[in-house]
Amino acid sequence: MAVLSDKLKDYNIILASGSPRRKEIMQMLGINFIVKTKPTQENYPKNLKGGDIPLYLAELKASAFDNDLQNTNEKTIILTADTIVYINDKVLGKPKDAQDAKKMLKTLSGNMHEVFTGVCIKSKYKQTNCLAATKVWFRPLTDEEIDFYVNTYKPFDKAGAYAVQEWIGAAAISRIEGSFYNVMGLPSQLVSNELEKFIQTEK
Repeated sequence: MAVLSDKLKDYNIILASGSPRRKEIMQMLGINFIVKTKPTQENYPKNLKGGDIPLYLAELKASAFDNDLQNTNEKTIILTADTIVYINDKVLGKPKDAQDAKKMLKTLSGNMHEVFTGVCIKSKYKQTNCLAATKVWFRPLTDEEIDFYVNTYKPFDKAGAYAVQEWIGAAAISRIEGSFYNVMGLPSQLVSNELEKFIQTEK
């Protein structure tokens, strides 16, 4: 039985993300792909909550490729994703500076938060959206630990001001319920399953 990477060998897979973590996860899946990004204003309706936010943004990012897709065949697939950290009905985005990062980590300290990733898979003729949700528990963090992490790792390009694969994940995350790779930025098993279904139901 052929694995997914073999089934996709005739496809042109485009990962529309500049995230090195998403690129790494796609490589782990053994999928051949290229990275291509388009600038997108990541604004969303304020009435959206939780997982609806990254789903909306992933679809928005994919729509930026609509003209490109019209000039391709059905073997070209765009994959977009958006990840948010969500706690107390609020989104923790990328911190503006060190002070903002420390404030976010104090919010996460000793609490459970959710990480939502919305994924959009799109070709010339069709589109599918899917969502992954992971619960993450942080043990209580001291001010010294927060200062050390922010000053050493400078997590200013990370939603929620942390990366699970860095020191803070190894030392301070006490429990994860759901996909670990979702917390990194791309739910690998979900993406693999959805790509498999996508090519099985071609136009």
